[in-house]
Amino acid sequence: MHHSGSIGGISRSSLATMAVPTGLVETPATPPAEWANAWSVAQYVPQVGLVHHADGAVATLDKTAAEIFDLFSTARSAPANTYHVSPNGNDSTGDGTENKPYRSIWKAVAVANASGQPAAIMIKAGEYGKPYNPSQFLSLRPSVDIAFVATGGRVITGTWDDFPASSIDATYQNCYSYTLGNVDRVIDRVRHDADGFFPNLQRVTDAATCNRIPGSWTLQSGKIYINRADGLPVTNANTRVLRSSGGSWRFDTPVSIFVGAGDSISGFDTMGGSDGAAFHYQPTSKPASMKAVVVERSTFSYCGGAAANSNGTLIADLHGLALFVDCDASNNSKDGFSASNESLSGSESHFVTVNCRAVLCGRGSAQSCNSFTTHQDVVGADLAGEFGRTNGGSVRCIGDTLTWLAGTRIKDDRGDLVAGGGTTPAAIMANERARIWADRARIAMPPARAHASADADALVSLRAMPPLRSGPQGNGTVANW
Repeated sequence: MHHSGSIGGISRSSLATMAVPTGLVETPATPPAEWANAWSVAQYVPQVGLVHHADGAVATLDKTAAEIFDLFSTARSAPANTYHVSPNGNDSTGDGTENKPYRSIWKAVAVANASGQPAAIMIKAGEYGKPYNPSQFLSLRPSVDIAFVATGGRVITGTWDDFPASSIDATYQNCYSYTLGNVDRVIDRVRHDADGFFPNLQRVTDAATCNRIPGSWTLQSGKIYINRADGLPVTNANTRVLRSSGGSWRFDTPVSIFVGAGDSISGFDTMGGSDGAAFHYQPTSKPASMKAVVVERSTFSYCGGAAANSNGTLIADLHGLALFVDCDASNNSKDGFSASNESLSGSESHFVTVNCRAVLCGRGSAQSCNSFTTHQDVVGADLAGEFGRTNGGSVRCIGDTLTWLAGTRIKDDRGDLVAGGGTTPAAIMANERARIWADRARIAMPPARAHASADADALVSLRAMPPLRSGPQGNGTVANW
């Protein structure tokens, strides 16, 4: 029997145009001409491949994240200085060598800044809370190129303080209490929810209510009260209090930054962030040459809550390239991955995410919360990302941005009506004059919800995608590419 290369009467080429996998074969992903013409990073132009499988796609670049960073800086490949940090180190007696490491990441940053030369900071796996995190309460920012390299496993950093010896409150004896100022959220480190996150304890209005409700917390008169649902004593092992007054990764000088792994098991996990983001890069001046911000195998979650609305990542006014590879910016009170370019005249911003995820963003009262968003004048791309279950448009691009999506999966955006906003659920939104091109993307939205929406002067172009369940919305153009 002769089938002429067809399966069930449909040719393989026809299946391929509908993004139906017929084998794990890598195919090139070609950007739209307008996007390619706007790309102005001379050091690196992405060469992209996609491998489709039953659950979506995986993207490949022609270079590793580390190799791309090395095109911009010697901080990783040939640093002038290398400093070591360990949970067993000491900021007073250590000298930053492998045998006498520092305890704090910020200490190594301070020494690197003083040297005035590109540096590598090797950080041993372990926990680095608020007293030890990279920014030291937002007051210390790198002024030289730095490669932050995790070794030996996961480096966990964030905005928590280790507990003092907490004790049962004298008045509210279901609660453990101690003196504390600001708090964004309290999480239970013993359990995981369906998405793999530590669940939040419920914030209540006062100590008396906290005493009545297991699994709750409150701030009252300069004290925090915590009532665990399991009745266990509150310890650093089972409970984490994320503060709102500190940040983790913060950059305001135009330098090149690498945050990644030194081996196959390592990376960074950041818990909590300031009112900007867990990872916030926003220089106050434009450099003479383009800079790179390259982050791999890292997570940025639990940002914002009771006191602040925070993104997982925020790249603003970067003259150069921001690249996130195999990263997760989920479970934040505002956006997951966010990029903008509006304050520094002449800056040319490029923002790319590869095999990344951002779901469950906008978990609170914030409006217009997105999984992936670009603002004003950014050339952006997502390659094989996973986005959705977010409040305010899962992929939302605004202003004069140009965004290329290849192999992106978007599911179940929720809009922000429940938070008092005016954004109905939409998987892809192009606002103002934004241009979005989606190649072999997968969109799953409930019936009568927007799969694609474009303002009057905006454009959404679709290529090699099955028909959308619901028709396009908005007054702009949604058409085949």
